[in-house]
Amino acid sequence: MSKSKVVVLKTKPETVFEDYARLMRLAEYEKYLPKDKDTALKINISWHHFYPACSTTPWQL
Repeated sequence: MSKSKVVVLKTKPETVFEDYARLMRLAEYEKYLPKDKDTALKINISWHHFYPACSTTPWQL
């Protein structure tokens, strides 16, 4: 099993898109998402509602 990598960046509204791009590069996402296949991201709608043990939204972290 490989080790996990955690990347945390401080951001602001003016730079959030650039910061997310930097975060993805630092997390080395291209190693794990093949370029020859489409990738779908699941929207986690529970972010806006409290559910015990649900995911934390990036802006709340």
